[in-house]
Amino acid sequence: MQVENMQKSKKILLVEDSRFTAKVVTGLLNKNGYEVETSATGEEAVQKISGGSPPELVLMDIELVGEMDGIDAARRILKSRDIPVVFLTANTSGEIIDKIKEVKAYGFVLKDTDKAALLSTVEMALKLHEANTHARMFERLFENSLNELYIFHPKSLKFVAVNRAARKNLGYTIEELNTMTPLDLKPELDLQSFRELLVPLVSGEQEQV
Repeated sequence: MQVENMQKSKKILLVEDSRFTAKVVTGLLNKNGYEVETSATGEEAVQKISGGSPPELVLMDIELVGEMDGIDAARRILKSRDIPVVFLTANTSGEIIDKIKEVKAYGFVLKDTDKAALLSTVEMALKLHEANTHARMFERLFENSLNELYIFHPKSLKFVAVNRAARKNLGYTIEELNTMTPLDLKPELDLQSFRELLVPLVSGEQEQV
């Protein structure tokens, strides 16, 4: 399984205290185009990320030697960096799974899993993180636009999102607008008239009404 070209230069920090496992996983990731840096302890991983160029993803063993396990290390990393973390574990006990759920992780991989599963999990985590980053960027652009912007459900017509400029002009809170539709703002329009007003937008003839 080969990783797509767009991910050939991705840098991964592998946090693993087993030299054998670290060597095997590093070899697999290198073979598939990833640049890999390793740390043997959670403390070392936190120090590397806080003091240097951060990786695009952290592949973290949960049960590490030292005072800081992989869960604690991930928590510290995520406090200061927006980096996807994927856990490596040989322990699937309920206690471990519950700990993983407490952290903003992008999944976990069993240590005895096949190579394709590990690569797929890493690739999906990178893609999901990229998508989340883009989504947050567009949310900021939407909210901070000087133009009044509205998003509403195509069937119920209830507002899904209304940006700051529109809320300021209308004088409504987000909570109030979430229960309203465009027809509440334009009572002179009936449902049919409003849908006819949207036709040029849907067809691309107009960009705004």
